[in-house]
Amino acid sequence: MEKRDFKISSTLVWLLVIGYFIFTGFGALFKIMHWEYSFFLLMMGLMFLFSIWIIVLSDMFNNKIYNKAFWIISMFIIPIIASVFYLIQRKRLLRLGEKFS
Repeated sequence: MEKRDFKISSTLVWLLVIGYFIFTGFGALFKIMHWEYSFFLLMMGLMFLFSIWIIVLSDMFNNKIYNKAFWIISMFIIPIIASVFYLIQRKRLLRLGEKFS
């Protein structure tokens, strides 16, 4: 199995991550200040998180990465932190997966 790129652009995946942090941050601020639309912003952040999670998890299953079990388990325990670290380390993990397989 050869390594593949994301089904969508990696720039779009990073934009989803940035959007998640923006919507969740503003949603939390709106919730703390008891302003309107906090529910909408938090739901948008949750939808961004879910889409990031699906994209990254499918990329983990489709590619041969180093220490795949660790990354998949960490996606269920700490989803956003594992997703961001995976996106940062993706090229290295693919290279190590090809080397040690």
